[in-house]
Amino acid sequence: MAPRGTGFARRAPIRAAVTAVSSVGYWSIDVSSRAVTLPAPPAGPAPRGLARAVRAARIVHPFPTLLNVAATAGLALVATGGDPPAGVLSRMLAVMLCAQASIGVTNDYFDRDLDAFTKPWKPVASHLVDPRPALCLAGALAVAALALAATLGPRSSALAALGLACGLAYDVRLKRSAWSALPYMVALPVLPAWVWVTLGQWRPALWWMLPLGALVGLSLHLQNTLGDIDADAAHGVRGFAHRIGARGAMVLGWASFAAALALAFALAPALSYDVAVFAPAAAAGLVCLGLSIGVWSLRRDEMGGQVGFGLLGVGSAVLAVGWLAAVA
Repeated sequence: MAPRGTGFARRAPIRAAVTAVSSVGYWSIDVSSRAVTLPAPPAGPAPRGLARAVRAARIVHPFPTLLNVAATAGLALVATGGDPPAGVLSRMLAVMLCAQASIGVTNDYFDRDLDAFTKPWKPVASHLVDPRPALCLAGALAVAALALAATLGPRSSALAALGLACGLAYDVRLKRSAWSALPYMVALPVLPAWVWVTLGQWRPALWWMLPLGALVGLSLHLQNTLGDIDADAAHGVRGFAHRIGARGAMVLGWASFAAALALAFALAPALSYDVAVFAPAAAAGLVCLGLSIGVWSLRRDEMGGQVGFGLLGVGSAVLAVGWLAAVA
């Protein structure tokens, strides 16, 4: 659910996604309650054909979207012992695809003014897509996600709506507030809860997903913010990570992921699950955490932040699947 110091003077254009701008000659953003208007940066050669389509498609934030779809499939296999109902699974994957794509498009729509200053290479900032079609696309995807979720039952539909609401609330408002980590901390445990409830496999031990998922969600939020923290703060963004600073966000992000690993191990005796089943996933999560720290130590810029975020995202998915398999 896409959202999101040490000086980042140069910013690598690695998170190209389409956001839309309504003005042609000027960019504007509200900084410290004042509207600041600056000339638009010079536009490069406009992409054409397939290149244009590929850049425009990034409006849906394909990496986190597909990662969540893959995580849904993996969790469904774990929840059912490898045999989820094909019809239910296909609808679940469609719900996740539409919901995550809607969150990605909404993010680019509401960040379009900020992106004009901090990520002018984004396709909307490059005038590939206008804001109104982007907003319509986000709305259509959200409606499609909710409509598909309604076919899975009331409890499943409610959890899907909660997950979607977390992502949209982050995009629209919470990203710029002290509560910016909250949508991540809620949405992360909601995903496996939704899978287990939808497939009729819920059991009391799974309530422990709430603190585990909240810790992982906090870690992912802070890691995802690191690469943009200086540029965002310079243009009026005051999320949780910006308030505690780059060093605080870095340390707290890694510590919260490590705390999730430690808690998962500590729960083994109480929940009577086989640590041997969980240990390989925990080891993979630990490796991803170490690599994330190493990447950031070598490259403290947007590229380093995004690679670190991707590593923790993969580590989180593996960790979740391993823990749930051990509990199940």
